Amino acid sequence: MFLKSLRFKGFRNLESSNIDLNKRLNVFHGKNGAGKSSILEAIALLSSGRSFRTSKLDLIPNDKEAELLLFGLIDEDWRVGISYNRVSKQKTIKLNGEKVKALSSLSKLYPTQVLSPESYHLVDSGPSERRKYLDWLLFHVEHNYHDYWKTYHSVLKQRNALLRSSHSLNKSNELSVWNSQLIEAANLITTARNSLMSELKETFEQITPLLGNSACDGVKLSYYEGYKGCFADRLEENHQKDLESGFTRAGPHKADLRIKVEGHLAKDFLSRGQKKVLINALYLAQTAILKKRTNKDSLFVIDDFTAELDLENQQALLQMLMQQNNVQIILSCLHLESLNWLKKGYNTAHMFHVEHGTVNPEEPFETN
Repeated sequence: MFLKSLRFKGFRNLESSNIDLNKRLNVFHGKNGAGKSSILEAIALLSSGRSFRTSKLDLIPNDKEAELLLFGLIDEDWRVGISYNRVSKQKTIKLNGEKVKALSSLSKLYPTQVLSPESYHLVDSGPSERRKYLDWLLFHVEHNYHDYWKTYHSVLKQRNALLRSSHSLNKSNELSVWNSQLIEAANLITTARNSLMSELKETFEQITPLLGNSACDGVKLSYYEGYKGCFADRLEENHQKDLESGFTRAGPHKADLRIKVEGHLAKDFLSRGQKKVLINALYLAQTAILKKRTNKDSLFVIDDFTAELDLENQQALLQMLMQQNNVQIILSCLHLESLNWLKKGYNTAHMFHVEHGTVNPEEPFETN
């Protein structure tokens, strides 16, 4: 499975275009502000239902159009379309001409990972980004995980609303009802995450030596569940504090993927360059587990490829992705000359030059 073609209209600064993509490697290059990131954003939005640059769809349509339109063909079997009208605020998602409501319908169809400049904050950012990293993979490899996650967060929202309420006469009794539902959903999430962590650590340790870089030496991954011991005991123990603060202080929504080196948090110990190598290894581990557990093909979108990675790490990342044989790669870069090393062995790549929002196909790399 791969994204065979992309068509867009009214998307940011891009001129309307129809792009045919290669099932293995695609390169968009051009000056800053030319529209390279917008093309990758359109691809990510079409395949996952979400932009990696903004959560506000109103910011995406350009000034010439009131509506943005995105269409894609995945292999020969799936036609995907997204439209958004800035005036009516109406968003429509279609699969093979049929309307669907859930964004998960898109992301399940073709798992998409985005490695952008923002992705390199994974180590330095708060726990929420690392939870998203774990949950993305669980969503694709554990059939019921998304249901567990939705149930937990729905109950959590109700519990927090009750904690803040000043009108409940039997707050403790009502909390016990929500507690039982929260505990059940929390246990399912925690069990799934702990199971994944065992596989993630093993895969991560297998991948890091292949990167040919010592940046990940001594890196240890562990999972903090968001509470210690029994979750039911923590809820009971925190009962009064939760009432006073108006929110649930412990639970899977406070969990974290902890990354340490020699007992220190990686964010305080590693250089910026070392953190980039570490994050590449984490994303490669995701891709490997996805292939092993589901045999699914996946899309790997890399924005500003050469700006974020030095030559050695560019080669290591791309070569490992290509070796997996189940990954379609779409990347952007500022200067094509910085990818001269690709010429040997990647002469079938589809090349595109982007200038003032216009996308022009180019001849692929010539074989040396």
